[in-house]
Amino acid sequence: MRYILLPVLCVIFHFSFAQSSLNNSRPLVVATYQYADNPRVKNIEPFAMHFAEVAGQKTVVKSYPTVHELLEALRKNEADIVFINTFGYLLMREITQNYEVSATLHLPGDAASIYRSVIVSPKDNHLTSLQQGVDRAADNFLILVSPGSTSGNLLPRLKLASMLPDEPERLFVEVQYAERHDAALSLALEEKFAIASCGIDEYHKLGADTVKFNLLWKSDPIPLGPVLVRKDLSENLKISLQNALLELREQNPEALEAIKSGWTEARPADFYTVPNDAYYNSLLDLAGDKQKALRIIKKFAR
Repeated sequence: MRYILLPVLCVIFHFSFAQSSLNNSRPLVVATYQYADNPRVKNIEPFAMHFAEVAGQKTVVKSYPTVHELLEALRKNEADIVFINTFGYLLMREITQNYEVSATLHLPGDAASIYRSVIVSPKDNHLTSLQQGVDRAADNFLILVSPGSTSGNLLPRLKLASMLPDEPERLFVEVQYAERHDAALSLALEEKFAIASCGIDEYHKLGADTVKFNLLWKSDPIPLGPVLVRKDLSENLKISLQNALLELREQNPEALEAIKSGWTEARPADFYTVPNDAYYNSLLDLAGDKQKALRIIKKFAR
């Protein structure tokens, strides 16, 4: 028996060593997605370099043109560490089970109001409440930001789902995507008979021009998007990644600032933390029915 077991153990050891060597030699792909003209490579590159140094693991940074193209890459296991938005994370859960949350940025209490969604309508449209907008859906365009936007698509759809008997596409004159938050507001003014949604930060950037709109609805603070990691990476690598994120404020504040500057909603964040299971699931309550919320998410996960 001893002579039989020895070759078997040698094969197992050789295979494990080969796998370990492969993991160390293959660069980890650190991925994200583009917004407007910023691919965000420069935003996550400092962290990728920092992690390569602390973990002794080569890294390469990659950006995909949209959230949905990033999700397709995750479906194919093309990325190892992923900086994604909140909606993208919820969509990912419907597409693949191969990734898990490593950490997410923390917003201090006095900055929690920064990341919200708003629904507005041009003043000339004479809508003073979201209920009026819903009642007059057949006379209005619905203008959203982009299919992968959290504050400019997911949040308004969840809110409208709690008020509408059917999908917005069946009730409004037309649903349009403007691709950028500022463009959604501009397009609403052009259409006039419209309601539009965007992130509250972009709305506040209008300054005095907010008088051109009636604010119909403002969401509660939205959880920031997480950093994902492939589940099948070694436990040591996953622990190293989480520690690198949790200690980033002390170990490499410049890398933390670079990440934050890539996402408007993340700029007030102070450090990375590990969220609990309810952190993202609480968003589903906005639709008034979790099954409705899941149907909306699954629709965009196709």
